[in-house]
Amino acid sequence: MFYEDFRIGQTGDLGQTIFSREAILAYGRKFDPRVLRGAEQDAPVFASGLHVAAAGMRRLVDARSALRSEMVARGEALPEMGVSPGFKDLRWGRPVREGDAVLYSFETISKRETSKPKWGLVGNRFRGVNQRGEEVLVFSSVVLVERRR
Repeated sequence: MFYEDFRIGQTGDLGQTIFSREAILAYGRKFDPRVLRGAEQDAPVFASGLHVAAAGMRRLVDARSALRSEMVARGEALPEMGVSPGFKDLRWGRPVREGDAVLYSFETISKRETSKPKWGLVGNRFRGVNQRGEEVLVFSSVVLVERRR
């Protein structure tokens, strides 16, 4: 999508990730050994917060790739991918337990032109909500998005 295509208040579903015991433990072995403590006593395990965030980013990248593929199939021009100056307000509201299904989504919350005529800045809020309707992840980010010329 080009900068002009974004609308404040627009939302999008990014899909769902199920956090199985096996996936949580595999992530823990590779990136966060604190996750493994509960597994030693055969107790329920909880996903690392970064695992929950990484799964959401995977959903975002996959959704963006699918959208770009659809644009190519329609013969539309693809916008250049811009960088993100960062994110803020990252919070994990509830722990993600083994077996939880987290649904990821985004909402466009701001947009503004920049001093560079080629780029606009789009702000989004990303959320992850478990099957009980509890927010397990939220953060805001901005990204440079190419403008139509």
